[in-house]
Amino acid sequence: MQKYYHLNYMKHLSFLMLFLLMACSSKLDFDQASKLHISPVFEGDIMYMDINKNNLVDSQLQFRNVVRDTVDFAIFKQGKTRDSFEKAEISVQYSNTFNRNFHTEYFFIDENNVPVEQNSFDITASVSGDPITGEMLFTFDKNNNPNFVNFRKIVVQVSISPTQLPVADQLLHLQTKGKIFTHITIE
Repeated sequence: MQKYYHLNYMKHLSFLMLFLLMACSSKLDFDQASKLHISPVFEGDIMYMDINKNNLVDSQLQFRNVVRDTVDFAIFKQGKTRDSFEKAEISVQYSNTFNRNFHTEYFFIDENNVPVEQNSFDITASVSGDPITGEMLFTFDKNNNPNFVNFRKIVVQVSISPTQLPVADQLLHLQTKGKIFTHITIE
């Protein structure tokens, strides 16, 4: 009994699949398939940076008012990514519990250590010890700066003010993320 039910079910399923295949294929335009356009987006974390009291005072207890960090960025070394680049969005989320202001600069540096792009923003001091939070968004378009794809590393430079001791044991947290928008045509 089960064999018969299975065979009958298979006949109906085959008929239904044949019907669907014929119904769908009659309206396909295969001339449109000569080009395929896709727009992949690459998204990910770029870097985290935490600045605390230890970053601002050296071993001789001298005040250090500038902190730098560098991260390599290899996504544009590949020709296909470089050629298909449309735009990039770099977001920086920050949280500051210091009772001091910060000036933050992002440099996008090429292989010869020359900036191809740079941006900066200020982070205000925390007055009550509660974190001051925010987000900055930098957008880079290939039409405005076609050399943007030549950068190979990001340098972050953070300056603090006022520039005097003592420094409280607080925290500035920076989180940098990126989205790279591309467009590829396959013929």
